[in-house]
Amino acid sequence: MRAQSARFFVPFFVWSCLGSLGLVALAFGQDINALRELGVSPDVSDNVLRALIVVQPFILLVAGVGAGVAFGERVGLRSWVAARLRGDPPPLMQVSGLAPAALVGFGTGAVVVVLDRLFAPWIGLPSLASLPDIGTAIMAISYGGITEELTLRYGLMTFLVWVGAKVWTTLPPGLYFGALLVSAVLFGAGHLPAMAALIPLTPVVILRTVGLNALLGLAFGWLFWRRGLEHAMVAHIATHLAFWELAVAL
Repeated sequence: MRAQSARFFVPFFVWSCLGSLGLVALAFGQDINALRELGVSPDVSDNVLRALIVVQPFILLVAGVGAGVAFGERVGLRSWVAARLRGDPPPLMQVSGLAPAALVGFGTGAVVVVLDRLFAPWIGLPSLASLPDIGTAIMAISYGGITEELTLRYGLMTFLVWVGAKVWTTLPPGLYFGALLVSAVLFGAGHLPAMAALIPLTPVVILRTVGLNALLGLAFGWLFWRRGLEHAMVAHIATHLAFWELAVAL
């Protein structure tokens, strides 16, 4: 019983801690003054406001990590880190395989930048291809590359496949793709609140925000399914690198 508990709690604790680093970056990467100008923040100190910002993402992170650790092995959605922490052979993970994952992320990011330019005349926002300050860069890598992948792919996608397996008592490829698609669309929709703080959510803005981010989510989800969680994380980070590299090139 103790060994079984350790198989859950050790990777759960480690992944939760790593994901929480992204939440710290999210809290301190926010423009608190801009939030106050929007008139949607409570009358509290800056530090309390930063803490409030991460309450919901923390709950989703813990739930996602819990689902991934509990159900991932059962449905064939693996994490190299979780397997190593359990003392199991590392699944689907070779260091050489991370380079193709990075290329997938970089390439998908480049496609998204091009598509984003097509929406520019109707939106009037700066391109995704822009150079961030150091705080934004750290937030993108840690929160986007780690925390979001733990929540959306390791958590939500795994949970959906597990529920589907309970209903159909089998694991057909269509079940994985359905979970991949749902998690990708929700990943895109999750960016709408931040966009709403910048401009009104017109149909074009919603289509652009959900569609482009869902495209990225499809790439990350496919890598998670076919290769492993860490490959999805590497691809997510590489996508942001593509945004920044293209900001210099374009």
